[in-house]
Amino acid sequence: MKQITKIVMTGGPAGGKTTLTTRLVKELTERGYRVLIVPEAATELISGFGIKPFGNCLSMYDFQYFVIDSQLQKEKMAAKAAQLVPEERILIICDRGVLDNKAYVSQKEFNQILGSFSLTEDMVLKSYDAVIHLVSSSNGAEYAYSYNNAARYETLEQAREKEEQALKSWQKHPNRVIIGNSYNFDNKIRKAMNEIYKVLGEIPPTQSERKYLIKNPSQELLDKLQPVEQIITQSYLISRKDGTERRSRKVQNNGSIGYYYIEKQQISPVERIETERMLTQKEYVRLMDEVNPDYGTIVKRRYSFHYLDHYMTIDTYASSPSLAILDVQVANKDDKVELPEELTLIREVTEEIRYQGHMIAKAQGVLAE
Repeated sequence: MKQITKIVMTGGPAGGKTTLTTRLVKELTERGYRVLIVPEAATELISGFGIKPFGNCLSMYDFQYFVIDSQLQKEKMAAKAAQLVPEERILIICDRGVLDNKAYVSQKEFNQILGSFSLTEDMVLKSYDAVIHLVSSSNGAEYAYSYNNAARYETLEQAREKEEQALKSWQKHPNRVIIGNSYNFDNKIRKAMNEIYKVLGEIPPTQSERKYLIKNPSQELLDKLQPVEQIITQSYLISRKDGTERRSRKVQNNGSIGYYYIEKQQISPVERIETERMLTQKEYVRLMDEVNPDYGTIVKRRYSFHYLDHYMTIDTYASSPSLAILDVQVANKDDKVELPEELTLIREVTEEIRYQGHMIAKAQGVLAE
């Protein structure tokens, strides 16, 4: 029987929803999940169809009817897709949910709209397994606030007001988690991810890892470990400004392909923001013109699996057919790690910089003992 979980990701602009969604897709795909994304309905209607309130004589009430109708239809499609995909564990992520629309109409009007779909607020709340509210950077992290969504332009003051209304809209959900800006950005995203792992009944990834150089594992051992297999093409891009690292990634998994963009920006001596977003194939191809010739592109085959109490990945490289790198997630770097007996360990390389991703790319993927 399939395990299907549906969560809402809500909150004001520039709260981290895009980065959180992208990281969830990457991490959970490694663990054998299929992640289905229901995009924000209002932005699609405004940007794609030109449907918006007032500007073309459409009332806010009618606009919210369109938004909720679109939202419900897309959630139904995601539920059907969840039954069709081969994976047994599916996470449906809704970029905002039906109750977010309460912020734009009166309670009476909202009830009327729901009634036209034979729904009540209680029925809507029960349709989501969890609500993750990422507090907007307009509340406590104003330096990171952006106006990049042309379809949803809001000033800081407007963003704060709408966020307060969203908080009230979802307050009755029994499994709502609010992730504030008291953490730095990476910690904020990690805390949100850990909450989602709890909802899924999964052990969250740890912040530390041990890295080992090993002999390339046999197919017999891989069959025994039953890993999730991916082909990862990672490109290191030319930096557009000092203190910024840029990468693109293509991930092939179980017949599907995902494209990602990662940017790390040093905003102070003690804090760095790492943002991620998913790309279209065209966007990914265009970025290939920006590949840094000093590092280039590297292709690796990744095998991800659980062994005893640890989550592990093995990366193999066509340019180094006899060697591989094993990463083991640990609570802290002093933890004792028990490796699969059939693996041939060469040595631990946790502290050796030449076995970090960008240095392997610089060496054109060649691993050395």
